Amino acid sequence: MIKKFFLTLINIISVMIIAAAVVVLCLVVFTKQGEAPSLGGYTVFRITTGSMKPTYDVDTLIVVKKTDPAQIRVGDVISFYSADPALDGSVNTHRVIAVEQDGAGWNYTTQGDANNIPDQYGTDSNALIGKVVASSLALGKLARLVSNPLIFIPVILIPLAVILVSNMIRTIRLAGKIARDEEEAAVREAIREIQEKRQKEKTSDKE
Repeated sequence: MIKKFFLTLINIISVMIIAAAVVVLCLVVFTKQGEAPSLGGYTVFRITTGSMKPTYDVDTLIVVKKTDPAQIRVGDVISFYSADPALDGSVNTHRVIAVEQDGAGWNYTTQGDANNIPDQYGTDSNALIGKVVASSLALGKLARLVSNPLIFIPVILIPLAVILVSNMIRTIRLAGKIARDEEEAAVREAIREIQEKRQKEKTSDKE
């Protein structure tokens, strides 16, 4: 019973991992170059620097929701494509400390919670990805651990491959058994029909 439960649990986890991998692959493939992959308006990032301590520690996983630029307020934490040449257009996540409307657009002044001064380069609504709506340090640590090839290959990839191969072998064996059972059933049916035919012939001869 325990073994069956364990195998079932592993199969469920393997299916979930495969499904997640397929979703991530589709997001990456169908996302325009230079944009962050998102699902239903939500994007996931991992904090890689300490500029947002103590709010978000390094490795914290954050969920960023696509937000109307007009709805961004002072105090919100936003993710955006940085205009800082040193960051080369990479994604940055800082807190909004000032908001100004510029015609039909918006300009934001941002600052990391751990920084003493605002960001040298402001950002506008065109560079806005969205507002941070959730975070998890534990999931971020787990994501970093899983992304390490030294962990991912022996702990996840190899066991997953073994599970997939064993499931494939089991499926092939089951298909073979079903085919044999159908053949045996067909043979039994043919024998039964022959016996019934002979019985009818014997009955006719007696009459």
